[in-house]
Amino acid sequence: MKNYIIVSIVLLLICGCSQTSSKESKSFMEIIGELSVSKLEVIDGRTGERHSTTENEKIEQFYQLLSEREYKEMKNHEKVKGYIYCAVLYSGKKDINVTFLGNEIDIDGTYYSLNNPIVEEDIFKLLE
Repeated sequence: MKNYIIVSIVLLLICGCSQTSSKESKSFMEIIGELSVSKLEVIDGRTGERHSTTENEKIEQFYQLLSEREYKEMKNHEKVKGYIYCAVLYSGKKDINVTFLGNEIDIDGTYYSLNNPIVEEDIFKLLE
């Protein structure tokens, strides 16, 4: 009987912790909202080279890459100088700036830690 109670308590704690962490994490769509993106521009921070596309398929692949992660807002983060890649999502209403910083990402001036980093190769594939 004691073992049953202990197991029940442990399971409740695990369930409670997982629910708490999911409330702290956001999806990419929760952060940017519903936007109709007409153009995607990606800038290489090392060379300054710009790649842009208006192809819906490429824009959708970019959304997919960002949607596969969870974002946890970082409070009191110092502004970072320099970046690997920066992307601008152009829409008729509001343009979104996304700066890739390894395990972190800056979306319109708010820094987030990622549960799964976006690697340079993933971004490079989108540019081909």
